[in-house]
Amino acid sequence: MTETAFSKIKRHYFEAFGDLEEENRFLRKLAFFQGGIILFFLIFLFMLAKRTPFVVRVSEVAGAQTVQDLKQNNAPTAHEMIGFAKRFTARYTGYNSYTLKRDMAEALNQMTGRFQKEARRKIVDSGFLDKVIQAGIDTQVEFKEAKVERDSGEAAVLSLVGVRRVSKYGAADFNQQILFRADLVLKKVSRTESVPEGVLVDQYTEILLNDLTERK
Repeated sequence: MTETAFSKIKRHYFEAFGDLEEENRFLRKLAFFQGGIILFFLIFLFMLAKRTPFVVRVSEVAGAQTVQDLKQNNAPTAHEMIGFAKRFTARYTGYNSYTLKRDMAEALNQMTGRFQKEARRKIVDSGFLDKVIQAGIDTQVEFKEAKVERDSGEAAVLSLVGVRRVSKYGAADFNQQILFRADLVLKKVSRTESVPEGVLVDQYTEILLNDLTERK
């Protein structure tokens, strides 16, 4: 049987769509392959983000100490926690009208979620932050004593004794000096890029020990 013109046209019509079908199969394979690559990189990035960061500790005499076994040496040391507590207290209570918003933002990032909500309500939402900025306050904190009172696997209690000197910009006659004691409860957490010390402040209390202001 000889092929008619109609049969040739029909076969040509079928072959044209066959090419499209082949292209669709190729594109599906390509999309599947690309999806696999994307999934692989997402898993890799997730594992990289969860990885404990490389830690170089600083000893009490300012010597660098590289941590070899992160699983065994990941817990914060007393020296690290004391340094963290001092930095937090200076930011949280060392009010300076020009840097207060930045300092308070950094202090809030050093808190647990529970304490952060409490502190934000007392300092930010109450309007206290704006009042300090408007008053032109400058505060310097000098620490005299620091001690780890209690330390467990999940938390640590630290005490700090320091002198807080408060002055005002443009008011040379305004000067206050207060001896205070601060007690901090630090919650131990996993070290991350945002929490390299491995601790967050879960509670902060302070008492006035003495008013050192010179009376004129």
